Amino acid sequence: MIADFLARQNQMLSRLKGRAWPFKWLWAPSGNAFEFALRNTIASMIALGIAFWMELGEPQWAAMTVWITAQGSRGESLSKGRWRLVGTLLGMIGAVALVSAFPQAPWLFIPALALWAGICTGLATLLQNFRAYAFVLAAYTCAIIATSALSAPDHVFEIAMARGTYIVLGVVCEMVAGLVFSASLAIKARRTMRGWLTEGIGAASLVISDVLDGAAPPETAIRAVFSRTLELNEQLEFTVVEVGRSDHAVACAYATIGILSKIVSRGLGMQARLSAAPVLSLQVRTALSEAAAFTKGVSDHLGDEATIAALRRDLSLLQERCDTLYRRADGHPGEYEDFAPDDRIILHGIRLILEEYETLLIYFEARPSEAIAPSQFRLRRVMHLHAAFHNAMRSFAAICLAGLVWEVTAWPQGASFISFIAVVVGRFATTDNTVLVSNRFFYGACLAALVSILPVFFVIPTGSGFEALIVGVAPLMFIGGLAARNPATATAAGAYNTFLPALIGLDNHTRMDELTWFNATIALILGLGAGVLVFRCILPFNIHQVCVLLRRRALHGLQRICAPGRRLPVENRWIGLITQGMERVIRYAGTQLTPFMELNLHGLLSVMTLGRNLLFLRRLALRPGLPAGLSAILGVFFKGLGPQLLRPPTMKRAAFSTGLETAIATLREEAAAAEVTDQPAYSEALGSLLIVQHEWAGNQLWLNDRCFRHALQRARARQG
Repeated sequence: MIADFLARQNQMLSRLKGRAWPFKWLWAPSGNAFEFALRNTIASMIALGIAFWMELGEPQWAAMTVWITAQGSRGESLSKGRWRLVGTLLGMIGAVALVSAFPQAPWLFIPALALWAGICTGLATLLQNFRAYAFVLAAYTCAIIATSALSAPDHVFEIAMARGTYIVLGVVCEMVAGLVFSASLAIKARRTMRGWLTEGIGAASLVISDVLDGAAPPETAIRAVFSRTLELNEQLEFTVVEVGRSDHAVACAYATIGILSKIVSRGLGMQARLSAAPVLSLQVRTALSEAAAFTKGVSDHLGDEATIAALRRDLSLLQERCDTLYRRADGHPGEYEDFAPDDRIILHGIRLILEEYETLLIYFEARPSEAIAPSQFRLRRVMHLHAAFHNAMRSFAAICLAGLVWEVTAWPQGASFISFIAVVVGRFATTDNTVLVSNRFFYGACLAALVSILPVFFVIPTGSGFEALIVGVAPLMFIGGLAARNPATATAAGAYNTFLPALIGLDNHTRMDELTWFNATIALILGLGAGVLVFRCILPFNIHQVCVLLRRRALHGLQRICAPGRRLPVENRWIGLITQGMERVIRYAGTQLTPFMELNLHGLLSVMTLGRNLLFLRRLALRPGLPAGLSAILGVFFKGLGPQLLRPPTMKRAAFSTGLETAIATLREEAAAAEVTDQPAYSEALGSLLIVQHEWAGNQLWLNDRCFRHALQRARARQG
């Protein structure tokens, strides 16, 4: 009876634990969220106390810096703190230079400040992670310091140094608190990195096993793998901070992620091979089943060195069996009656996938004696110049308009108004869905304004010491820290934690009165609200335009790959370009993918495989000792496919399809009469051409200009 009662209680508790209760992040936080909130509340209070002790002019900036720098992992916090110092230094230099150059010329100063902000936000768009944050910070730090010094330009250097002192103090307090709360940082970072890689390999291997079993995996699973690999590629930058830049395991982890993307692309190519060769022999079907069983169990054997060694032995045996079948399939017709004509194409595809797994396991194990060139497999990001130009122009226009408002209205809080607009347009310039994110940020600032009423009007006036301030402020900061670790409230919590110390008006000798609080709050709300309107009105983000640009870049990349007289692009750069495009669309859409977004995701996924196989054919054509007939066929196929001046990037449907069909037919004829030693080269070329034909035929809705324009028009009409 007691056992039954306990079993029922456990079932009830498990059901309650799984339910999504409102404000669960507040009254039942995770251990990680509690530690994060407690650590940074203590650090911000210590930074504030030191600022009071040093009698700095605006001590709230020290507490604000702690919350701005604080991140989920120590690597992120250390990286952000380091780049925050760099960005603050750049902003200080820019502010001193601008105020010194235009001390009494506001309509030279405002455009110069807007130009500085535009350049910084444009450069931030071209970078990633906290290197981008450094330029964003340089933009609005310059605006804050410069506008604060307009009434006293002779003291701009002192104002800049004071702001730098607050920043350094906050960063140091956050770093020290993080080190106190963190133990065995490098060991934990390596363990976490290993878990990430195992998770990614498992997800990719499930996709590959489905393909080898003949069951087409859902595109959502394939896109999720590519999106996850790009996310891991960025997360490893923070692991480098925790472990050390010279650590060989981190370099091999970057290589593992790059190889993982190539494996999934190989799987898509294998899917095309299987669709082009419906009749297979029993031996090849057995080989497919064995390869599928191997890939399905890869992630279960990555726990330690012994299991990895056993996995590599199994892979080697499987490769030997596939090589034996491949050599037998390359024999003269009639020598082995039990092989189908297209078996070689499938076997070559299996061999390519197994070779990628062999390289993957080498770099996952990360032995320096084997993994000797990790840099050649690392994914490469591509810069978006168009987005950088848009962000630069938006920031320039926003600050010029804010300056115009200040000049026309002569508002006493006009300088703060410009600063807050600079914060918004700079902080969210590098995000995709700027409207949604800036809205949440604005709501968080409004909540901070409401919450600040409690300490300003009720708690702080009742006491005169630092202890009363802690009682009034620390619980509010702790709640903000819990909200920052909840994904649904993280953006709003970022604004709340940032602006709450400023709205309380912390000072050594005075407290904020009602009128000062009202003026500061109005300037904050109007400034952030105007920043939100900027993203809606000035060059607003348009997912349809982004899809058009991504397609144009992909087609231009295809033409560069096909151009016989041009240097071959790097394969990892091509994969990175397409993966970035898919990630951008997915990140903007979230769970609400429209048919037009689905079309573009499918098109990008298909064109990645198309480009990889065209790249392989270009390399094959340059291979020494290639049969003369095969070299001539590839030369004819690629003739005239490169980019042309004064014409947009496009692939002519009829010409490309005709060239493909002619090349495949000629290859089959040549391969039938070729020597046995030349058969592998013909099989490789034929397999890649069949993949190109499959992806080309199945992606015409995206590749064909007329079809794509019609889909774009329908999407815009549906949105309107």
